[in-house]
Amino acid sequence: MTLPHDRASLLLDTSDSPVGGCAGCGRVDRRQFLASASVLSLGALVTACGDGVIGGPETIPPFPDEPFIVDPRQVTALQTVGGRTVVQRGLSAPVLVERRATAQYRAWSLSCPHRGTIVTVEPGGFRCPNHGAVFDADGVWLSGQGTADLAAVGVRLNADGTLLVGGAPLPPALTVSAASLAFTTTTTAAADPAAQTVTISNTGGGVLTSLTADVAYAANQPTGWLTVQLSAATAPATLTLSARRGTLPAGTYSASVTLNAPGNSSGARSVAVVLVVQSAGSPASLVLSAATVALSLPVGSQSDLQVVQVSAAGGGALTGLSAQIAYGPGSATGWLTVALSATTTPAVVTLRGTATGLAAGTYTAQVTISATGVSSRTLTVSLTITPLGLVVTLSAWPALANVGGVAGSVGTLNTTPVAVVRTSATSFSAFSMICPHAGTRINVVNGASFRCPNHGALFDSAGNNLPSSPQRTSNLTRLTVTYTPGASTLLVS
Repeated sequence: MTLPHDRASLLLDTSDSPVGGCAGCGRVDRRQFLASASVLSLGALVTACGDGVIGGPETIPPFPDEPFIVDPRQVTALQTVGGRTVVQRGLSAPVLVERRATAQYRAWSLSCPHRGTIVTVEPGGFRCPNHGAVFDADGVWLSGQGTADLAAVGVRLNADGTLLVGGAPLPPALTVSAASLAFTTTTTAAADPAAQTVTISNTGGGVLTSLTADVAYAANQPTGWLTVQLSAATAPATLTLSARRGTLPAGTYSASVTLNAPGNSSGARSVAVVLVVQSAGSPASLVLSAATVALSLPVGSQSDLQVVQVSAAGGGALTGLSAQIAYGPGSATGWLTVALSATTTPAVVTLRGTATGLAAGTYTAQVTISATGVSSRTLTVSLTITPLGLVVTLSAWPALANVGGVAGSVGTLNTTPVAVVRTSATSFSAFSMICPHAGTRINVVNGASFRCPNHGALFDSAGNNLPSSPQRTSNLTRLTVTYTPGASTLLVS
């Protein structure tokens, strides 16, 4: 049977007995209830569902399109890596949240794609008590009743330590702690410069794995002086860089390290590396690890911190470091923040761009780094502000005026046609209109569901591949919807 529709608040196991059939799932008591969501123990979940009614539930629990907040610090099971717990908001399908690493989580809807029965959680995966579909620990269908994989649910770790659970999962996004590094040495130095590190993190969803690091040297320059090593193949990881002068003569040598991983939505990230070799007795000079910094971010957001190293070549440390910003002619001002970590070398200059109040476009600035007694150096900074996703004007689509209304082909996102469904008075969901089976563009049927004209795959308004579908396949790809109640537009990303 399904979770009762009149029990939209709290379902908890308040007994002292351990939860059976769930390795790493701890019992959650009432003190761990979260303000914005119900926390369900697996014992309560199994009791409430899985009664084996062959016909399945009367209705499929809706996918949790509207994200809600969960505080993992308040849930005992999420205190350790591998721990799992079940959360639910309102009448939407319950969601299993699993901690994968210190700062990594993943989640699935526990509604079986076949008929919507809530699956049970077992040590090695999931099992539907209705028709016996079996799924592995990653939610992938293994055996029993043929159906699609469990639907992944988005999980984002917020800056305050809470989790935003719900909506379509975000793809992994690779982020590095520094975009450039500089090594300095002399032709008579007894030892090579100290190794330096860059932190690699995943600021998107899912798991960022199979990391690679490739070194490329500047054209017509010596090679082999830079070595790199990744601490792990899965983010978070550390990239260690070491520069070896060997027999290199005095001069400036450049290389770049390209970091990437499969499924990375932010694209490859590069770390520019400079090795400055000076002759003994050369006069002091300022060295910056980069001459240009390019920032790119969506409208209304803030960029990641970008770091440029400031060091001294020859003559010992430099003092009196300062940084001044000059904005380009006719360019908006105030969008760039610059900070120096110290007034003496070595130091780090940190840059951050803010797109608040700025229209999409490109803005430029010059940052001059100065020190006492030496020539200054200049950083050229560009900020490119891009539109954020697909903006949909509700009045342009009459179907979206009513709950349950479906509007197809409201626009494209990354060349993919988008459909929007009104799920309540204050919420919407969105889907890619590309059939997962063979990539055909689907159609809206009677303003209420979807059909693929190729092999006839049928999907309901929640994007689920229907049990009666002539072609079984995965559910439609869910997209993230941002909507402020009462607004005239919504944003699909």
